Amino acid sequence: MCNRAVSNILAKWEAEEPYQYGAPLLALAGESGTSFVVSDLHLGAGLATDGTSDGLENFFADAAFTRFLDWANRRTSSGKATLIINGDFVDFLRITTLPVSEDDFARWRKILTELSISKTIDELKQSITDRERKYGLKTDDYKSVFKLSVVAKGHQPAFDTLAVWVGQGHRLIIIKGNHDLEWYWRAVRDRLRVILAQNIVRLQAAPDMTTALTSHVLPNTIFADHGVVLDGDMYLEHGHQYDKYSHVLGPAVLPGGTELNIPFGSFLNRYLLNMVELHYPFVDNVRPAQNLLPLLIRERFFLALKLLFYHIPFLILIIPKRYYRYMLARVLPLAAVLAAPIGLLLWNLKGPLAAILRGGSTSSIAQGLAGQLVLPVASYFLGRLIAYLQLLEPSTLNPFARDFFRGSPQYRMATFGHTHNPDQFTDGNHHYCNTGTWIPVVETSTADLRTDLTYTFLEIGRDAQGLPLPPFLQRWDDDGGRAELLRVIRAD
Repeated sequence: MCNRAVSNILAKWEAEEPYQYGAPLLALAGESGTSFVVSDLHLGAGLATDGTSDGLENFFADAAFTRFLDWANRRTSSGKATLIINGDFVDFLRITTLPVSEDDFARWRKILTELSISKTIDELKQSITDRERKYGLKTDDYKSVFKLSVVAKGHQPAFDTLAVWVGQGHRLIIIKGNHDLEWYWRAVRDRLRVILAQNIVRLQAAPDMTTALTSHVLPNTIFADHGVVLDGDMYLEHGHQYDKYSHVLGPAVLPGGTELNIPFGSFLNRYLLNMVELHYPFVDNVRPAQNLLPLLIRERFFLALKLLFYHIPFLILIIPKRYYRYMLARVLPLAAVLAAPIGLLLWNLKGPLAAILRGGSTSSIAQGLAGQLVLPVASYFLGRLIAYLQLLEPSTLNPFARDFFRGSPQYRMATFGHTHNPDQFTDGNHHYCNTGTWIPVVETSTADLRTDLTYTFLEIGRDAQGLPLPPFLQRWDDDGGRAELLRVIRAD
């Protein structure tokens, strides 16, 4: 099938509901089938040609995800099911792979031509800046298309599984999160459609691209810019809008219309945490998050120094001016509190150090040092307290969920993601779940990877009237090949 034919087919979609992209909410019918909800898969660049993954990769569940969807398909073999990926499906922020060879640029150009984007190979080469060579491509639509292609190649089993899902007539709904804001671009959404269609043809589930696109992918793949309302009864959104570091300030696109307006937290990921994780994988998965810097100081002292004295100053330089006040209002009090004990300690150590040089007694010197350290230690814990109060991202969205139900009582159920912490509660007639994540969670040390709270999902069945039943969190037990209820401990 020629590139022009693919482009013409794609151009006809998203013109009518429910395929329109950009609406505040998509109101969809569940079509009387079971719905499954997952979130925060965070697919990165995946496996390279040498069989390794870089330190930015977090999703290692391609095979488990395949077995999960096989199970879900068997559960709904008599009807049309829906898979909802509620944000952060693809982690565009963590893709630093670049085109290198002439073949890389030729393939990139061919992909763009299929999407009606005209770029010469020379234009593509010249578009990559020195900063992008270090930190990865920016958020232009054609560069985001390249990053998605990298992810699809590195995670072929997962994308094959999604192709089989829509090829069997099931529906796929993708809700935008803060790590995959790039779904905003029509070219990126179309690239995923083409990838799924190509996989369907390769797996011999359709004879050609035209059939794969028009009969399987396009009717069954829906993108949501913000949130989805299912059967007028259940509300779904990623939840990053409630996180001050992850919601976008201002319009979706920067002036000029070629790059996305990314939030403050995305700058942290792109220009700070990525540089750390390339040397020390899984650091960004540490829970609770306030343990990150102490962990680095304890286990990677010189990396922590580089973070403090190189990466953070550089980050401050490249943050857009509109974020200066937003950032400094929270960082300056912390910096002042942390700097104060260091300065005070150096000042107070003048006496004991001078005594050492004069040859004073060991006991008197020790007493002097102990007395001088009391205030700096107290100041350190005060700094930790301020860090906890001002710089900690929310570990739970429960308060926002309760506020949501108060403001929108017409919805019986709601689900968010984003925090990577699975949770649920019932409040009167309202039921809320957070679908957690499918990537490892780290407890204070990257030597301790937890899987007992991952691979979490919702299965939404229907009552006799066809309305969604309140779901309970489940976890896919890949070793046992079955789903089990996730035990959520309520802390009142």
